[in-house]
Amino acid sequence: MSSLKGDDFFISGLATSHDVSQLKGNVVAVDATYYLRLLLERSHEPLIPAVGGPLALEDCIEVDLNKWKANDCTPLFVFDGCPVKGQDELSLELGRSANVGTNAAWDLYNNAQAQPAVETFGLHSGAYRLESFYPTLQSILRRRGLHFLVPPFKAVAQIAFFSKIEQMCGAIMGPRELLLYPISDVLIQAIDWDSNKFLAVDKDTLKRHLNVDDSILVDALLITGTSFLPPFPAKTQQQAPNTVRDAVNMLRTNGKHVKQVCQAFDDILKSQQPDWFEKYCKARMIVDHYIYIALNGAVEIVAKDTLTEDSHEYLALRLPDELHHYLNTGLIGPRLLSYITHSRITVLPTLDGVSSSEYRQLVTQVLMPVRELALGLVVPRLHRGFHFKDIEVKDWFSDPGRAAIIRNSTFRTPSPKVTTWGIEEKTVKEQFPSWSLSAPASKDRSGSIVFEVSALQAPGFAKATVGKAGSKPKGIDSPHHIVSTVIWRFLHLREYVDDSHELTSWGKALATALSELEPTVKKYPEVTGLHEALLLAFELIRLEQLNSKPRQDEGDVDPSLLLLSRSAVLLKLRHEAIGYTGPLRKDMLSFASQVSAVRDADRDLVEAVLVHMFLNNQTERKREPTEYWDMSNALPFVSRNYNAAMGVAVRTYLEMDSDEHRDLDKFASLYFPKAMSIREDVEVFCEFFKALVAGIKTLDQQATKDVWVKAQEYLQSRTQ
Repeated sequence: MSSLKGDDFFISGLATSHDVSQLKGNVVAVDATYYLRLLLERSHEPLIPAVGGPLALEDCIEVDLNKWKANDCTPLFVFDGCPVKGQDELSLELGRSANVGTNAAWDLYNNAQAQPAVETFGLHSGAYRLESFYPTLQSILRRRGLHFLVPPFKAVAQIAFFSKIEQMCGAIMGPRELLLYPISDVLIQAIDWDSNKFLAVDKDTLKRHLNVDDSILVDALLITGTSFLPPFPAKTQQQAPNTVRDAVNMLRTNGKHVKQVCQAFDDILKSQQPDWFEKYCKARMIVDHYIYIALNGAVEIVAKDTLTEDSHEYLALRLPDELHHYLNTGLIGPRLLSYITHSRITVLPTLDGVSSSEYRQLVTQVLMPVRELALGLVVPRLHRGFHFKDIEVKDWFSDPGRAAIIRNSTFRTPSPKVTTWGIEEKTVKEQFPSWSLSAPASKDRSGSIVFEVSALQAPGFAKATVGKAGSKPKGIDSPHHIVSTVIWRFLHLREYVDDSHELTSWGKALATALSELEPTVKKYPEVTGLHEALLLAFELIRLEQLNSKPRQDEGDVDPSLLLLSRSAVLLKLRHEAIGYTGPLRKDMLSFASQVSAVRDADRDLVEAVLVHMFLNNQTERKREPTEYWDMSNALPFVSRNYNAAMGVAVRTYLEMDSDEHRDLDKFASLYFPKAMSIREDVEVFCEFFKALVAGIKTLDQQATKDVWVKAQEYLQSRTQ
């Protein structure tokens, strides 16, 4: 039993072991990110940065939560909300550093040094952003009836508040960053259910060993670095303040003031991080004025009476409490709110670290209109000050001084398209009596995409969805009515539907593909997300991402092979709940990054459509807490632990040069021994691609049709 790798060994050395029975009957407030990192380290998946996501983590969570239940202990998970000032900037640097390490691992792999490559990838598993796994963990918690919440910003700040409220929790678990705050409980670092022990650090004990007060301890912890402040720079590794004790000694030698420490090391600061002291000042204010959700649901700031006039420089712009309520209950995620509160979109490094011209253009130009649409649905309902704030787009591959700008004039007014959808629930029910959020058949299920698209093909229905001119939509109250309306509005905004609410040529292509795929969906009900994958495929095609054109780093590859393997990235390879075993391909991982960028932008737009409905009183705003999350989770483009494994499998399989090796059973045993159902997965892919081609054939774009038909013929020739 141990805390996270790389943690402060002085603090960990003060941890004491306690009997798990002390937690019996208690609620433990748990930092979700810390919890996921602990389990990820135990799951032993070194190839996460090479594949794009964990394969065993979900199973590890289920097993661990069973042990919580068996020991009569209830976790209360707290997820991070919007990043605080400095957090994204530090994530950029850490991501770039991880890319250097994974690039070395790829070089080893390409030189047939498999074991050293695996070990090197394993050293950089932290490159995977655990926020991507939030929806999966939340789904597990929701299914188990376990409560969770999302505060405005840091989970540790919310847990610190809970630690002072006896009726909220009996213990807390999280990173050492919690020691920055006035916590009342010991800080649990790890729990070993098998030995019935847990490790915990007592803050008072730490202060006694260091002989410091709270203020000095906070400064010392900040000097060693946090998730939003880089560690104090040092001339050599030996001089670095690696532990809180080193930082305390540094403070004592320099009058116990951080400013004097900076003056003493002025030459190092100027050469490495000239703005470190300014960053420290903001970080200290973030800690001193931490933000949390009170028991009555209000967003509170500690010591708000002493806030400075420039508090927005370190606490960000204040959003309405209503938006934070929607974040807390899971109606929306933190990404879109972060763009608004910080007036900045930060494009963080990808796992592959490949900034191809296609990827650069995608995230800095192609996706801009989608982001503008999303911002335009939310910002106009906020304080006028937000209406005149430009949004800076900062990426990981451009020069530090360069940033794209989304001008406020592009999102000051919401798209008028969304207000044209005003159909009453009873009208939908009359035509589709089985319509609901939990209908077993996708043709009746709200949120399936199949229902929303096929409904618009029903005689007279599209016309019935058009609201009266000048009237404002209202009474969209039931969860299934809300979910379907959000998808209809999304399809309209993305031009699958025209202003008469009839399907456009792209909408008809999507409808054809959905219909073609339906037998496969029914045949393999355990394979989820196929309808959404089709919609995402069409988004990628229209944004000129899913095509047969090789990137500069891909060399001379058969165009059909490229198109097929890229399409396969949209699906999942079912794999045993252990670390990935199989070949690796950086080009597939790189394409998965492009897919993720489009999925995230579309999800932002979906959430903007959803929250716009609430902010404009088109629906009942007060609901049961679980209802918010259920509606949001029923909508498309949720990040559900996707990876590049299926793309790698299809690419490897199609490149086999003999019929013997293309025998799926033999292929699986040789290359993917832990794949659970590769024969079915390949069959599903073939039908998925066939459905895509059927949809594309309906378009009046002969050159595009020729490329896809040729790829289908290539696929048939290699799989028969």
